[in-house]
Amino acid sequence: MNLKSFATSAGCFALVTLVMASPFVDYGHLSSASYEGDSRLLIWTLAWDSHAMLTGSPLFNANMFHPASQALAWAEHHVGIALFALPAYASTGNPVLAYWLVWLIAFPLNALAMQALAYRVTHDRLAAFGAGLVYAFCFFRMHHAHGHVQMLWTWALPLVPLALERWAERPSLLHAAVAATLVLLQALSGWYLAVFAALLSLVVAAILLTTRRPTVGHAISGTLALAISVLTIWWFAAPYTRVLAGGPAEAAANSADLGAYLVPPENTWLGQWVIGHTTFSPRWIWGEQTLYVGLTTLVLAAIGLWKWRNRPGPLSAAVLTTGAIALALSFGPAAGWSPYDLFTQLPAMSLLRAPARFALLVMLALALLAGVAIADLHRRLGRAAPAVLIALALIGLSESYVIGFPGGKPPQMATPAVYHRLNTLPAGAVLSLPSYVGTPEAFRESDYLLFSTAHWRPIVNGFGRQEPAGHGATLKTVSRFPAADAIQRLCDLQVRYVVLHTARASELRAAAQKAEANPEITFLGRFADDVLFGICSRGP
Repeated sequence: MNLKSFATSAGCFALVTLVMASPFVDYGHLSSASYEGDSRLLIWTLAWDSHAMLTGSPLFNANMFHPASQALAWAEHHVGIALFALPAYASTGNPVLAYWLVWLIAFPLNALAMQALAYRVTHDRLAAFGAGLVYAFCFFRMHHAHGHVQMLWTWALPLVPLALERWAERPSLLHAAVAATLVLLQALSGWYLAVFAALLSLVVAAILLTTRRPTVGHAISGTLALAISVLTIWWFAAPYTRVLAGGPAEAAANSADLGAYLVPPENTWLGQWVIGHTTFSPRWIWGEQTLYVGLTTLVLAAIGLWKWRNRPGPLSAAVLTTGAIALALSFGPAAGWSPYDLFTQLPAMSLLRAPARFALLVMLALALLAGVAIADLHRRLGRAAPAVLIALALIGLSESYVIGFPGGKPPQMATPAVYHRLNTLPAGAVLSLPSYVGTPEAFRESDYLLFSTAHWRPIVNGFGRQEPAGHGATLKTVSRFPAADAIQRLCDLQVRYVVLHTARASELRAAAQKAEANPEITFLGRFADDVLFGICSRGP
């Protein structure tokens, strides 16, 4: 594919992204609008990673859950995404803007990568373009778009088979390094993606090597690349050994079924039609069990599978085999036995709490099959093919387009001035109140993570997959500020500053008044409804 064709495809994919992403993005406020909960956790994570890389700070010694050590391990590190957010963060200092930029470019990157894989299999540019649309804009993306940027950042997956094919054909250290780099970039973007990349690369390498006689070059370059990859991943994975695995009940609740793939979601035009004209209940957009493939993609994939059987190749066979394995794993645990039950016997695989996410590899395989079908239609339809396939593309995209998203557009939220004031004061840990730990609004703790990017001081607050032992009890005690036991506990933790957001909890107004009257507490300023105090010392 020449540069002109690549640029044309990239431009088209970018335009499609602007339309398909519009339900989730406030294009006028990319630097200030963000969703609550997981989105703000991810914004903070990418910002912390970038901050650590720019300052040389130890990566896992993140500033949340003070005084816990290696606090980043209570969330995912997502370094593979942060590497691409780094330029925007370094040049603007705006973590929200950096997040939205990588969020947006994920879609065209996915499409371009899938286009490359499909073109290698079909040798048809139109078919490859269609496969890129399927992979990049399937409903699986829309389902995770609200708060899981890691499930969007999967452009390396389609490139891994291409790199491994080149290595299998010419087993040089350079080709092995390219394949290993792609695997690592994907693996370091999230734990699920690490598992998916490992599964895909192992299946592809095994099938490709069965079609040719392995050589000494394969053994040397492959072993070296594998050793470096495993050691790198282990360095990042080691801090997570203290994270508790999810149980079978949690995995079962987050597993797929046939309905997850076939039933249109309620926030699509087809789902709305089903609600209005049938007695069926479409799936909702929240949770993990809405994986709608789309009728257009399903029909094209079926045609593609029928055509592929006549001319199977090792590369496509490897991708389809991976997709079939992923489909079985996505159904999760069973009362008797399932492939997923066997899979979780492998080291660390029990940490996968949402088997339904294996659908990502299923969509990779279906996109390739759709490309095979489009290539066949292209040959059959001749000059009429572009018009017909454009119509199919529009129908397929419309099946994934989200209407009436219950989360609405992301709200704007500026970092309160009190946190910028902290950046001018001597070093010290910070507590922000009210605390939401142990409440239905626990996700709002992520607000304090985002606010901390204004000063990067250690904060007692935190939000992640889990939390350090005793964190809930600590927050319960210090939430009684300015009571004596709360102040003593804060001093024991070497906390120096307390921020009270009185607009968030009206009872904090009385707490602020008591704190101002306490001679052991230093009043440092009022910023609208936010009040800043210094403790455990007479002054800043």
